[in-house]
Amino acid sequence: MARFTATATIVCATVCMFAAGGLCQAPPIEIHGYMLNRMYTNPSMSARFVTERLSLSAQAKLGEDANAYVEYYFHPWLTDKVLGTAPNQFTVEQSRTYMESCYVDLPFGPGRIRIGKGRQLNFGITPSYPNRRTSQYGIFSETFTQDRIQGFQWYAKSGSVDGGVSFFLDQNLGTRSIGDCASAIPGVDTQAHICDRDNSANNSGRMAISGKIGLTKPNLQFHVSGCVGKLNPAQLAPVAPFVPAGQTNTNTDHNKFAVDAVWNSGPFFLQGEWATGKFSLLGITGYQLSAGWKPSGKPSFVIKWAALNNDKSPTTNPLTWNVQQLTLGYVHPIRKGVWLEINYEKNMTSNPPGTTAPENDMLLWEIFTGF
Repeated sequence: MARFTATATIVCATVCMFAAGGLCQAPPIEIHGYMLNRMYTNPSMSARFVTERLSLSAQAKLGEDANAYVEYYFHPWLTDKVLGTAPNQFTVEQSRTYMESCYVDLPFGPGRIRIGKGRQLNFGITPSYPNRRTSQYGIFSETFTQDRIQGFQWYAKSGSVDGGVSFFLDQNLGTRSIGDCASAIPGVDTQAHICDRDNSANNSGRMAISGKIGLTKPNLQFHVSGCVGKLNPAQLAPVAPFVPAGQTNTNTDHNKFAVDAVWNSGPFFLQGEWATGKFSLLGITGYQLSAGWKPSGKPSFVIKWAALNNDKSPTTNPLTWNVQQLTLGYVHPIRKGVWLEINYEKNMTSNPPGTTAPENDMLLWEIFTGF
């Protein structure tokens, strides 16, 4: 707790100094934030109220055509415990106080270059809130696109053609828990699945490059993208359940390919995403289909279906099971910057005979407040 308090104090002090500095120069630095107050419930527990996240950000305009941006997430409900196994141990603190972005964005040739840490711009659909359509990321984005990257990202647009290239520190292998929330019981309320993770405490020390090209028109987007990287051979433990008995895994492949498309007509949209990749010796293919009705300033509805399939036979270990997820979303505006969002996740598994799937469906009610 002391570490969290100290970190929060430093971040808030930094933001305040930026703000004070902005008062003495033009243009000023802009300070923004938002908070997510949620109520969770699932089949095995009563409801839980929790402040899921507090975000604080600062943006400064550098001259006429550049800017700097910093954003921190605070997740107060996470406990400060040690995770992982030596030599790749880390504390939950790096997720509880998470540096979401820290970059400078500059003009570069016919496009722009972003240097530092932020969302991946050049692989798949960048899962910002407007793009992922619901407050919950879902299993597809969790696996392929959710976590941030650190490096150089160049992107450009000419007419309706756009694309870019990213050169960055490759991510680690890790897991995320489907159905996870405050007070969830691991293995009972949740099921782990393999994914890419931004683990700043134990970065991979390996580099990756991604590229993306496609079309962006007023009512249609279509892109193809790919990523080539290498994993650290000392950080392959997450895929150990897939290694045949008596064998040693030395496979460091980390290559991915994605296709995505979005079509909209007025408030109605259709969105499709497909990706496949090698996560060491494990191949994972996933897809997500989304449709919805999102009129500006009015109640909106979204439905998403996603699935993840790996190329290994399932065992009694739930990590090896293919998973599917149905998400229903509803947003009700309250006033400018404040809305109620309801997400329901129906989580399913293709578990082998003789095993029991977890009861990890989840319902959340969320009040988003931006300021």
